Amino acid sequence: MDKDYKRIVQQKCIYFNMRIICEKAGINYSTYRGWKNNGRAFSQKKAKCLYETMIEIIKS
Repeated sequence: MDKDYKRIVQQKCIYFNMRIICEKAGINYSTYRGWKNNGRAFSQKKAKCLYETMIEIIKS
């Protein structure tokens, strides 16, 4: 079963500096903020990329 990366990112973002996570993931921070605050479109692929970047930061 596929993970719901959007839900995971939304729940865990409070523990990270998302500006840095977005920068490292190659995702525009304003795109992330538009999704989180205003419900704008955000792909599962981008959410997965943010999730994987969060995991990399935790491991380092």
